[in-house]
Amino acid sequence: MSHNFLWDANFHFLLKTIDEALAEKVHKQGCPDCSHKLHQANYPRSPMGILVQFRDHYEERLSFCCELCRKRRTPPSVRFFGRRWYPAPLFMLISAFMGRVNDFILTQMKERFAISVGLSTWKRWRQWWNELFPLTLFWKQVQGIIPVLETRRSFPRALLDLFQGKLEEKISSLLIFLSPLTCAFLQAF
Repeated sequence: MSHNFLWDANFHFLLKTIDEALAEKVHKQGCPDCSHKLHQANYPRSPMGILVQFRDHYEERLSFCCELCRKRRTPPSVRFFGRRWYPAPLFMLISAFMGRVNDFILTQMKERFAISVGLSTWKRWRQWWNELFPLTLFWKQVQGIIPVLETRRSFPRALLDLFQGKLEEKISSLLIFLSPLTCAFLQAF
């Protein structure tokens, strides 16, 4: 698998553009609670693992705040996966390789992708994918519309394999597919 897309400005720009389009849809809908106008209320992020020259694409998470009820409305994202420190493309890429954790794999991740993930972080991510992800409302809703996946096959690798194209196309397609998970309402168990 080629990981050169991590060093491609166009890839990071594409993800930011997708996020902006997703945010615009949410902005146009207004507040779901009181139907009033939403105001820009982005919040800063400090992403780990992204090369310095691409950090400006990940410095803030797009979000809105209702002018009347003041409730926050955070749109889906392909750049951020919840509150994780690592941006979504890295989270997906790293998670796809986490079937078995050992020192060799950790060293390869550091050499190939110039990032290091602690063993405890890796285990926490694996637990989330294998134990909590299948319980999300999102997964319960979509599992019937995608091809049958091998039972307990490692997520997100099994999902990544559903998409066609180069690795960067598969990652971006997977991020778009999973983006509803990033705005909390489909995370309920």
